[in-house]
Amino acid sequence: MITEKRRFGISWTLMMTAAVVIISANSIFVPATSYIARDLGVAEAAMSSNMVFSRLGMIICMFCFAAFADLFTSRRLAQAGLVICTLSCVLSAVSTNIYMFDVAQIIEAVSRATIMLTMQLWIAGISNKDNLASRLSWYTIIITISPILAPSVGGFIAESVSWQYCFIVLGVLSVTMLVLFSFFRILERTEQRDPSLPKAKFAPMQTLREYRQVIRHSPLLPLNFSLAWMAWFDGGFMAIVSFLFVDELGLNAAELGGIIVVYVAGAFAGRFPIMYIQKHYGPRATFIFHQVIVLTATFGALAYRMVTGHHDIIEIAMMMAVFGFGFSGMYIYCLRFSMMIDPEKKSVYTSLFNALYSIAALLGVLSIQGLYLGGFSSVGIFQTLAATATVFMLVGTVLHLNALSKLTNNII
Repeated sequence: MITEKRRFGISWTLMMTAAVVIISANSIFVPATSYIARDLGVAEAAMSSNMVFSRLGMIICMFCFAAFADLFTSRRLAQAGLVICTLSCVLSAVSTNIYMFDVAQIIEAVSRATIMLTMQLWIAGISNKDNLASRLSWYTIIITISPILAPSVGGFIAESVSWQYCFIVLGVLSVTMLVLFSFFRILERTEQRDPSLPKAKFAPMQTLREYRQVIRHSPLLPLNFSLAWMAWFDGGFMAIVSFLFVDELGLNAAELGGIIVVYVAGAFAGRFPIMYIQKHYGPRATFIFHQVIVLTATFGALAYRMVTGHHDIIEIAMMMAVFGFGFSGMYIYCLRFSMMIDPEKKSVYTSLFNALYSIAALLGVLSIQGLYLGGFSSVGIFQTLAATATVFMLVGTVLHLNALSKLTNNII
């Protein structure tokens, strides 16, 4: 007989592995973006359209998620995400034009949004106030394995065979995970629903009213204003990374995969300090620490260009690794706060938090398209992103600290 501890371990492994597989679909092809653009016969601005549609798909799914999150178990939601991911991989691999590829990325975005929100709510359901931040940190540490390994693996596959095989590999992994989920029932949330209460129902209008209430009366927006601009910068950077390093700085897809690993390794390392700082020094010190790290990266990139007159491969890679370090810690910090504002409405706050985060990243991608159409080079766009994000993150510092001072101790 499986003990509760062992069941938790197996559940954790299955849920994390499913998340790693699905999230890999968003990053495995990044080093080969310029190759895909060439094969599909489109320019840089048109190729970045898949990121726009992908973000839109995520945003729509996230807004809708809260309306049906309580209707299904985490296991069913994870299985749905894997099925959708498999479909996306098949369509991506057989794409012959940009329109098919865009549709595939929309489908992939739905699977990614589903698994991200399912994971966050699953962890919240089996955690309490004291261990929520640490478990969210370990979750994000583990899923960071995906964007560390996926781009380097994807770059190698694209150079060795073709970019289509990136999606074939992921499709096989998705099917494998579906089989494993069919043989094991994961541990679900620990809190038991009061049997005297009516069963949860699909109520989209009620969800919309709750969204409006949260936006108008909760501290969610000022707390996350700075994070939103980090997401804007990150979304924009990922939209130009292949063109910046491959077309302008002379790398190939495999070499770019290594550069992306450096960036994501910074994000991986950034998951660790928050657990210690939050516990020993409190939220204000945690926020300031990560905010200073991020601003050091963006301001450092601006200063480097000002002094030398150019950007280069090593400088951008190192600056983005520093940015990733601060950005990843800030994400966990803000997510934990968003969940604790009203524990009875975790699904609403989680969905809205992630939707707003994705809207900011989408706006970053749209900004890139506009700058490309305006004749900016990839290097010029990087400079513009860094300058704009720096200004608005400073504004976000004031807003966050002001909102933090008004929160009650039971939230903090």
